[in-house]
Amino acid sequence: MINQKTLQIIRIAAAILIIMSLIWILTGCDKEKFFDESVNLDSDQWPSDKEMVFKVNIDDTTAPYRFFINVRNSTSYRYSNMYFFLTTELPGGSMSRDTIECVLAAKNGKWLGKGTGKYRDNRIFIRENIIFPRQGSYTFRLNQAMREKNLEGISEAGIRLEKQ
Repeated sequence: MINQKTLQIIRIAAAILIIMSLIWILTGCDKEKFFDESVNLDSDQWPSDKEMVFKVNIDDTTAPYRFFINVRNSTSYRYSNMYFFLTTELPGGSMSRDTIECVLAAKNGKWLGKGTGKYRDNRIFIRENIIFPRQGSYTFRLNQAMREKNLEGISEAGIRLEKQ
């Protein structure tokens, strides 16, 4: 027969094991993620002069990466797509700038992405097999390119890099 103290120790150990397993499962599900960061926008509005800045340190110049843009839009967003300016600054100061279109709704008007209710979360694939040429800090600058002073209906945007 097990006494009360031993039973209590077993329960505590079981609870710790369950908690540790849940933490391991929740953090281990996204093994490909190298960098994933987004910026929240006040009142679901993205001012045209608001630049989102993401700094990523690259040590491995041989690994290929996949690049995504994260967008969280409300169902009150007036468009089916969104244009971004993406400026990339490499270690040493050289820069590149791209204009990227992200589709947020299907042709029939149905919102893409995950979510129910007012918001949809989109992870939009942009490019794969990116090899960063230099080690060091890369700066990615994301701006909305929709020609509106305050773009309404966007609550969050960011970038994601995955190691392939």
